[in-house]
Amino acid sequence: MFVFVVLLLAVLPGSSMAIERDRSDRSFETSARWRDKARTTAARDDSKAVAKLIRDINAAVREDKRRMLSIMVINTNVAATTLEQQKARTGLSFGDLYVAHALTLATRKKFDTIVALKTGGQSWSQIARSHKVSLRGSTELLKEMMKNS
Repeated sequence: MFVFVVLLLAVLPGSSMAIERDRSDRSFETSARWRDKARTTAARDDSKAVAKLIRDINAAVREDKRRMLSIMVINTNVAATTLEQQKARTGLSFGDLYVAHALTLATRKKFDTIVALKTGGQSWSQIARSHKVSLRGSTELLKEMMKNS
């Protein structure tokens, strides 16, 4: 009987560990799914925020182009004449130009490289994600400046 109890006790901890390991594996899978879902949701939210920012900039340019260009110059460190030339050359809106320059600053890539990715079919959010940068700081700064000007 003693041998039976010792064998039973020897087996139980192993089986309970197997159960714990199984639970932790499921927990890991669940957290991985949650992270993937959170990333997808965040990416969608970023896309919406960027699209809204572009619309807001374009509306502000229609309302007071000179004021908005001066805000963009402050935020991007790009001259107004250069922004006008880039708009004519690329066909991008001023809102898109702002996002392109924000990405240029954040990624340390050339403006034309970022624009080529956009014209190649990538969204601004995809470009930011692929370079592991966020547009949130640029978005918040510009919104604050638009309010205070």
